Amino acid sequence: MSPTGASRLRVRVRGVVQGVGFRPFVHQLATANGLTGWVRNDEQGVLFEVQGAAAEAMPRWMRERAPPLARVDAVEVEPVSPVEAEARFVIEASEKGGRAQVAIGPDAGVCQACIEEVCTPTARRFRYPFTTCTHCGPRHTITHSLPYDRPQTSMARFPLCAACAREYDDPSDRRFHAQPLACPACGPRLSQPLESIVATLREGGVVALKGVGGFQLVCDATNEAAVARLRSRKQRDGKPFAVMVSSLASARRLVTLTEVEDTLLTSWRRPIVLARRREALALAPSVAPGLAWLGVMLPTSPLHLLLFHEAAGRPAGVGWLEAPLDVAFVVTW
Repeated sequence: MSPTGASRLRVRVRGVVQGVGFRPFVHQLATANGLTGWVRNDEQGVLFEVQGAAAEAMPRWMRERAPPLARVDAVEVEPVSPVEAEARFVIEASEKGGRAQVAIGPDAGVCQACIEEVCTPTARRFRYPFTTCTHCGPRHTITHSLPYDRPQTSMARFPLCAACAREYDDPSDRRFHAQPLACPACGPRLSQPLESIVATLREGGVVALKGVGGFQLVCDATNEAAVARLRSRKQRDGKPFAVMVSSLASARRLVTLTEVEDTLLTSWRRPIVLARRREALALAPSVAPGLAWLGVMLPTSPLHLLLFHEAAGRPAGVGWLEAPLDVAFVVTW
């Protein structure tokens, strides 16, 4: 015990705890409860020390309040000697040295906050296709080595501008220590403008698009010649293609959805959901020939979303997503 009666604990958290906003979560929880100490990533997961009156509750909160993308497999606790004159709780630089025993967080579909941001004309990231935050975006596919920190990712060659650096360092910001953080001023850019990409798709072309998780081939799902060309290039004769649409409203024009399927489509995993087909939008016959079921998915990244945004005429806000859009794309790997 310290002279003030505050205890200090060292807590090891194992599982999927890197790349999911876990260190900011620990920092915010400790700060909100008047605790001091530190937190960092290492090859075994997340390690932190915490000191103060509420310290003993922190291990339990790791399981009860963990970020939505996290998976906590184990929480190990040991008492350590208190530190005198410690003023605050900080995020420390990650440690390297040893064999990695931690799983990196999965790639996650674009969150609602980022969707609203890229659709808001006054926002700094309006129509920026690589918008992300602590709760969404690439994780596993940008990581070169562990611990999960920006220097160990493909974002290392994109130094943060002053505005992004402020977000990265602000504990109250949803981009606090978000490693894929970027903006139009400092982040990656498309090799072709969005209007050219959408024009190519409308003209029946096939586009190679870098989505979350790797490159994808995209074409207009209502254009039979385009879908047939894609089948020929992939040497994919009869296997059905999945179709991406802008929103649940658009998906319901193509398939009949249950409540469970609605939840799956909008979850952070953004999976392809197989659902009973409808005929409200005329898809190319060779998308899923002879089948009563269709694989559908929603945009997994801001880049996907912006294809539909461009096709819809660049509307302001997100209200356009509440109405069905007569646009659908075949998206395949």
